[in-house]
Amino acid sequence: MNIAAIVGIGITAAAAAALLRGIGSGTAMFVSLAASVVILYAVLTQISPLLGLINELAEEAGTDASYIAVLMKALAVCIITRLASECCRDSGEGAVAAKIELAGKAAVLLTAVPLFRAMLEIIKGLII
Repeated sequence: MNIAAIVGIGITAAAAAALLRGIGSGTAMFVSLAASVVILYAVLTQISPLLGLINELAEEAGTDASYIAVLMKALAVCIITRLASECCRDSGEGAVAAKIELAGKAAVLLTAVPLFRAMLEIIKGLII
């Protein structure tokens, strides 16, 4: 799927959601959510070769694969959190969106704990 198709899906979904919201239908949020999932799937299928390239470059650089895995997990948490919070904002639930964003930030921090530990070990090795 190319960028023109993704943009077309997005604009069509936004127009359909606006029309449905205008007539008072509760299905506007579901149209927006469905379009978001389709677009996210299209983007993820397009970037999968990039993930392979990142792993190859990390291996060539001698970087531990677990560090790359942590970064990819954190990126996935960020993408999912953003998608969910924007859907909540679209449906008028700003407070819920803020709580989802807070949970996403906490999840990223928890995911990064192994990186913090490794960094502290490196610093400790340099000091001692």
